[in-house]
Formats: sequence, structure tokens, C-alpha cells
Amino acid sequence: MNQKSFAFLLASILSLAVLLNAAWAASAEEELKKLETDRAAAVVKGDVATLEQQTSDDYTLINMNGQMSDKSQMVNAFKTGQSKLTSDELSDMKVRVYGNTAVITGKADVNGTLGGKDATGQIMFTRVYVKKGGQWQSVAFQQTRVSNP
Repeated sequence: MNQKSFAFLLASILSLAVLLNAAWAASAEEELKKLETDRAAAVVKGDVATLEQQTSDDYTLINMNGQMSDKSQMVNAFKTGQSKLTSDELSDMKVRVYGNTAVITGKADVNGTLGGKDATGQIMFTRVYVKKGGQWQSVAFQQTRVSNP
């Protein structure tokens, strides 16, 4: 193979790799947006099984009142009804994927209670996912109430 053919082949392979990587990133972004939307629906339904499956055992949550809790505390709050949302509408989601880690930021209009306190209004959130065993799981979530939406 001459040098010109080799350079063309190498350029073609690199271009294909870039295109495949871009397609994978777009696919991961869509998968994570759907996962986040499904999670919001599970919260409204009180679907604790879905929340447990999508949440890592080492999960941490910082709620809009500045309180920190772990996975078992979060799940238990939904089981007991201490946390109950009647709506959780997501918008303005931005997904950034870094290998097996992803960060989602966005807005949510919520109605109901979280941790026994009124949560009605708009919040801004950041969620971190890690891909473990081929499945994305939430490892951290932080929310901040928007005072004047």
C-alpha cells in the first residue's frame, strides 16, 4: 500500500470513529433524557420499584430545603407517603456524557410534598448518573427552589 492510500484509509477510519462516537453520544443523551422523564413519572405514580432500580446504593440527595438523605431514606419517604408529588413536569434538560458518567441539569414544575414539606413550584436540578453493569443509575441529585419562576 502506498503512502497516499494509507493516508486516505487512516483518514476514513478516523472520520468513521468520529461519526460513531457522535452517534453514540446522541443515543446516550436521548436514553438519559428518557430515563429522567420515566423517573419523574415513577415519582408521581409512587413507583418505588422503579426508583429503587434506577438509584445506586450509594445515592445522595440534597433537597430544596438543604437536607441530605440517602437511597433508603428517599425510597422510604415515597413508601410512607411523606413524599408525594401529583405532578413533576421536566423541561430545559441538558445532558452531558463523560464516558460512563452523565450530568443532567434542568427545570421541574412540581406539585406536592417532599419529605413532609410543601414542594409546589419550580425547581432547578442537577442529577448525576453512572453506568454500572450496562445500566445507568442515579448516584446524586440536588435541587434548588426557584423563588420567582
